[in-house]
Amino acid sequence: MSEKTVKIKEPLVTKRAQDLQALFAQPASEETYHAVEKFLYKEARLLDSKMFRTWLQDVVAEDVRYIVTSTELRANNERRYDLPDQVYLFDDDFRQLSIRVEHDLDPQNWRSSPQEVYCRFVTNIEVFETDDPQEFTVRSNCLLIRSRRSYQTDQFFCTRVDVLRQDAGPSGFKLKSRTIDYPERCVSGHNMLVYL
Repeated sequence: MSEKTVKIKEPLVTKRAQDLQALFAQPASEETYHAVEKFLYKEARLLDSKMFRTWLQDVVAEDVRYIVTSTELRANNERRYDLPDQVYLFDDDFRQLSIRVEHDLDPQNWRSSPQEVYCRFVTNIEVFETDDPQEFTVRSNCLLIRSRRSYQTDQFFCTRVDVLRQDAGPSGFKLKSRTIDYPERCVSGHNMLVYL
């Protein structure tokens, strides 16, 4: 007896979200899931501890692509023209991330005194196999709270889609790519000089 597949209409799902669904077809094993979970928690600890150089060395692949975009969400009746609705906030490779890290660590950087304090929450982790048995697609949600003074606290939230490559190094994986569609069109914080 064959089951009939019913196509469900989801009128509120964006085209980008529809396109991403193909990446989430084959869940990884439980063992891989737990290894990836440990990797993401280690990454969060390194970034919260401001161990940026160790993060670059242990976590980030040398061929990384780190993308943060913002998508303009217009009302349905405002779709009068077809301009790009997505802008790039960051489109970094390893070299650009290294420059950002060294800038963040510079004692002359205005953000170094008083120092910022970070706290990340990484949740809703899902791990999927890819065509390459050494790589995995990982979807997760991240909430980052940044505090500098008692009256300077910012919150950043996002959904991340990563590609992790298995690696023999101390972390077990390397971050090959991270794509974030940042949900705020105008950043409500003081700035967006953070690593999501």
